Amino acid sequence: MSATKVLLVGGSGYFGRALAADLLRNTDCQIILAGRNRLKLQRALRFLGGDRRLETHVLDLRAPETIPPALSEVGVAICAAGPFQRLPPTLVEICLERGIHYVDLADDRGFVMQVRALAARAADETAVCSGWSAVPALSGVLVRLASRNMERIDSIDIQIAPGNRAPREAGTVDSLLTAVGRPFQVRANGSWRTVRGWSEPRRFAFPPPIGSRTGYLVDVPDHELFPGLFGASRVEFRVGAELTLLNHGLSALAGLTRRGMIRDWTRWTPLFRATMATVGWMGHEWGAVGVEVLGSTGGGRLARRATVLAERQGHRIPVMPAAVMTVELLSGRVRGGLVPVDGWLELPRLEEECRRRGYRVVVEELA
Repeated sequence: MSATKVLLVGGSGYFGRALAADLLRNTDCQIILAGRNRLKLQRALRFLGGDRRLETHVLDLRAPETIPPALSEVGVAICAAGPFQRLPPTLVEICLERGIHYVDLADDRGFVMQVRALAARAADETAVCSGWSAVPALSGVLVRLASRNMERIDSIDIQIAPGNRAPREAGTVDSLLTAVGRPFQVRANGSWRTVRGWSEPRRFAFPPPIGSRTGYLVDVPDHELFPGLFGASRVEFRVGAELTLLNHGLSALAGLTRRGMIRDWTRWTPLFRATMATVGWMGHEWGAVGVEVLGSTGGGRLARRATVLAERQGHRIPVMPAAVMTVELLSGRVRGGLVPVDGWLELPRLEEECRRRGYRVVVEELA
C-alpha cells in the first residue's frame, strides 16, 4: 500500500476540486479523482491544471463492486460526494475491511452517526474521520479552544457565515433545501427539544470585516456529539446568509413546510440554484466559522468566542480540516480508530494552517 496515494470520491464537485487543489499545494501525494461521470472528472482534471499527480477513476458509491478497483495502493480514502443525507456508507465499510484510512466531509447528522457506529469495527491501525469539514471537526476544535480553563460549560453556539459569492452547485443547494423546515432535536437546559430547520434567528458577532450576522437553526452532527463531548446543557448551530433577503426567503419556506403545505423543497433545486445565481455577484467572498462558549470556573462566569475567518475564498474553509487530516494520516502521526473531533488540532497548528491559506484565527474574551 502506497503511503502517498489518496482516493478522492466526489472529486468532480466543487468541494472535491477545492480539496484536491489544497492537497496539491500542500502535499506531494498522488490523487485519484473518482466519481460517476467521466466527463465531469475530465473537466475537474483540466480545472486543476492537469497536474501529473492526478488521475481519474469512474465509480459509484451505490454500486459496491466499482469501488475496490479504485482502492489499489491507496493509503487514504476521502468522501467529498454529496448530499450526504442520501449517501450510503459503502466507502467506509470497504475501507474498514481493507485497513484503509477513511475521511469524509459529511455535515449530515445521521450519516456521521452511522459512520461512527461502523468505526467500532475499526482496527487499531485504521483511522476513521467523519465530519472533517466546517462541522463538526473545525467547530469541535474551536469549542475546545474557547472552553479552555472552564470547569463547566453551560452553552455552545456555533454559526457559519458564508459569503454570497460562494459557488452554489446542485449538491450544495439540494443539501440546503433539505434542511428547510426539517424537524430535529437540540439540547436545551439539559433536555432535548424539537425545533425546525431555518427557524429561531439569533445574532452572532463575527470579527471584522464580517461583523454581526443573523443565523437560523440547521441540523448538524454537533447537536448530537457536543452535549456529551463537552458536557454542555445547550448546543445550537446556525447558518446566516450574507443577503438578508435569502435568510427571510428560506425562513418563509420553512414556515410553509411547518404548515404542511410543502414537504420537500429539493424538487425545485434547479430553480433555486438559478435564482441564487442571479444575485451571485452581490456581496463578498468572506466566510467564517465561529463558536461562542459560556461556562464557569471557580464560581466565576466565563464567555469566549473563537473564529476562523477568511476575507477571500471563504467558501474553501470547509475543506481545510480534511486536507490537514490527510497530511497527518499520510505522515503516520494519527493513530487508528475513531478520531475525536475536538482534540485533533492544537491552536499553534491551526494558526499555521490558516496562515498558509490566508485565513485568520481569532479568540476573544467576552463580557
